Amino acid sequence: MREYQPGNDRDMDSGLTQWTRVADIPNFPVDSFEELQRVIAEKKYRLGVDAVTAARWSDQLAGSRKKLLIKLLSLLLIFAGAASVVTALWTHNYWLLMALPIMGVSFYISHPSSRIAKWVTIGGAVSVVVFFNLLLNDLVNEATLAAYAGLTFAAVRAAAFINNASFRNALTSDEALFVMAYENGACSLRKGGDGVVYAHRIAIKD
Repeated sequence: MREYQPGNDRDMDSGLTQWTRVADIPNFPVDSFEELQRVIAEKKYRLGVDAVTAARWSDQLAGSRKKLLIKLLSLLLIFAGAASVVTALWTHNYWLLMALPIMGVSFYISHPSSRIAKWVTIGGAVSVVVFFNLLLNDLVNEATLAAYAGLTFAAVRAAAFINNASFRNALTSDEALFVMAYENGACSLRKGGDGVVYAHRIAIKD
């Protein structure tokens, strides 16, 4: 993975922070970066990241293999959408044209930063059951459209998982990057036991 250079990320473009080390952060639950790495590795705390910042960071600085995976997921959705149009026109089954708006809506609401992300996660899991139920009842068109929604959900969440994991790994490997991200609200720390969330200037208990 390439070294992070301040100024590359649009959300952290100044490269300036009021802190230089984890020890400088006031009211933080750990006293050093080494301790932070340890408590995260031991799963006493969980490191949360902002999905939008993670996507932007990964787009610029993630490894080539991870970038390739993201591109392949994007191409999968493009080809799936194109296939629905071609099939609809070829077979005159114009119900399949509904796949495009369904994919569009699913793409928009499936992002982890969506306000209804938790409900969409449940919906994504339910879509698998719905697909097989429709298919077993010979409702092929409806099953196909449900499959398009499920495919879009899965691709978006897979891409977000890759981006978040890449950014999270970078944060736990580079103290300067972690401090900058924390100060700019791009990451947070959640205590495993009582659910207290530590973010810049605030600690919230869910």
